[in-house]
Amino acid sequence: MISIRHYATIDSTNLEAHRLFAEGEGGPLFILADEQTAGKGRLDRNWASAKGNCYSTLILPLKADLVALPHIGFVVALAVAEVAKQSIESPVKLKWPNDVLVGGAKVAGILCEVLSSSPLVVAIGCGINVVHSPIGLPYPATCLAAEGANTTRDAVFKSYAAALSYWLMMWDNGQNFDAIGQAWMDLAIGIGEIVTMRNGDHHLTGRFEGLTEHGALLLKPEHGPPHTLYSGDLHIPSLAALRNGTK
Repeated sequence: MISIRHYATIDSTNLEAHRLFAEGEGGPLFILADEQTAGKGRLDRNWASAKGNCYSTLILPLKADLVALPHIGFVVALAVAEVAKQSIESPVKLKWPNDVLVGGAKVAGILCEVLSSSPLVVAIGCGINVVHSPIGLPYPATCLAAEGANTTRDAVFKSYAAALSYWLMMWDNGQNFDAIGQAWMDLAIGIGEIVTMRNGDHHLTGRFEGLTEHGALLLKPEHGPPHTLYSGDLHIPSLAALRNGTK
């Protein structure tokens, strides 16, 4: 059983993970907060954190190699997807690299950070929208309650902790990413589509062919060999159409 440190209000569970690690806390330890005042997501985007949702960070020591770190986002996305599927009837989809979507809208935010590379310790941050969803974002967001779930933050956290433990066990410190990648692709949106990856002013268009062994995206242009992409904003036409249809 992993210990839990609970806060009513905190700036960010990930920031607290950094502070606790600097003070000697090596985990495993869950940091759970009712409310965050400075939550953040991928690409340094703000993540709204009103009371009622589930905000947690797991300080976790690992035996994995550093090259396997990108796997963790896929592991966490599968855990969140499992929680959502337990709570609602609407289809749950995954968008590369770690977005969890319901009806094209984002239902969670995932941010994994390295606390130490030797020994390897990570902070696995996750915010799940239980009863509130952020507004004013460049993409639609939703919450479990809006999708018909009758649940609570505590119930969601319990389910998430169990699901995360299961998928981490399946991942086996990077030894079994084949199973993780396949499970992720079974829920992924965009596989086989012509998509565009944007990274700053640069963009590449091609067919989304799947994942590499390290979780990078394989993009096959019309001419030439596939590109292996590790970061960027992925534009998927079917997702754009789904979102336009729900506006």
